[in-house]
Amino acid sequence: LAKIKHTPELQTARLFLGGYSSYLSAKNYFESQKPLLEKAMRETTLHPYWASSQKGLTGKETWQDMVVGRMRGMVAQLKTSGYDDFKVEKDKCEMYGFLQRNSLPFVPLLGMWTEKQTLLDYLEELRRDINKHQFPLWLKSCHLTQGDDAGRRIIKREDLADPLRFEKLKAWVSGKWEQRPNDDARAWSNDAKKILDTLQPRFLIQTSYAGPYGDSVGFTERAPVELKIEVLWGRAYLANICDYEAYALRDGTIERWDTSFFSKIAHAPVTDPAQNKKVQWLKEEGHLERAYKLAEKVCRSMLADQVRVDIFVRPGDLEGVVVNEISISPGALYKWHAQFMATTWRRGHVEHVYTLKDTKKRVYEEGKNEGKLSNGEEWFVRE
Repeated sequence: LAKIKHTPELQTARLFLGGYSSYLSAKNYFESQKPLLEKAMRETTLHPYWASSQKGLTGKETWQDMVVGRMRGMVAQLKTSGYDDFKVEKDKCEMYGFLQRNSLPFVPLLGMWTEKQTLLDYLEELRRDINKHQFPLWLKSCHLTQGDDAGRRIIKREDLADPLRFEKLKAWVSGKWEQRPNDDARAWSNDAKKILDTLQPRFLIQTSYAGPYGDSVGFTERAPVELKIEVLWGRAYLANICDYEAYALRDGTIERWDTSFFSKIAHAPVTDPAQNKKVQWLKEEGHLERAYKLAEKVCRSMLADQVRVDIFVRPGDLEGVVVNEISISPGALYKWHAQFMATTWRRGHVEHVYTLKDTKKRVYEEGKNEGKLSNGEEWFVRE
């Protein structure tokens, strides 16, 4: 199913099955955003890597076509020039280094490791100093970034205190160190494999993003939430609020996607605020606008045409908005919004309205701050 595109035939069928009203809403929203998107295009300074990743466009590409085209463009640049700029997202260690170089806030790390034994030694040290840390912590592989790779694991206090659980933790590290990444569930999986095969095993340990009621695991009501924000030419277009199965739009509309058969077939959302009360705090407390601005800053720092920026927010803490991760090959199809997002993305390339930056730096090297790796010590902690 993940490889099925929003084909014109399928979308036409949705219209006849009751989706015309929601299609019209998406179209009207696009028209309202169009002047702002066009202004953002003209103000974009684009890295040559992204420009070369979208060549030969016909002007008819779907959203998924654009993602597939980018992946193929990145593979072509890897083969012909050795360019590995994709590491700004595909290698999470490089990603956090990029965030630090550009003063972009993220959840603090305890360290990064390039050798398995050094990481295992640090886990032993962590066990000895168990009372010096707040739990849970998160152990993440930098090279296993796809969901199916299961490349992250929570570290609870009992995982260190209990001998049997500690052995399982170390065994998990050893197994994941040898595991090779894959992106098999996507339309671009064959091209992605060529990119992912270049990644070397690295790991990091990250602190938790706790809410007012403690750690966020489980995402209960009013716990911290992740917003997956799509940014096109430096302008945030929408936020996918996965924890509530909803989209937030820049005009203040919140579209909740219920589980009814009609909603799935016709792409018909629930937009009545009275029926979307659980998600309203994001809007009422001002988190959405803060998150949009941060996502746009990430895109501009990447000198990118498109990026999805995943951002953590928590109730009652407007200053606590931080980047979790980014994606340059998003898998979501975005209902009726996809075709208008695709129009915006490809238009900037077809009409060449951006300014191309003259740079020899790789994308992940852009930024004014110099980062460094450190084993087992505080690293890039947000002040």
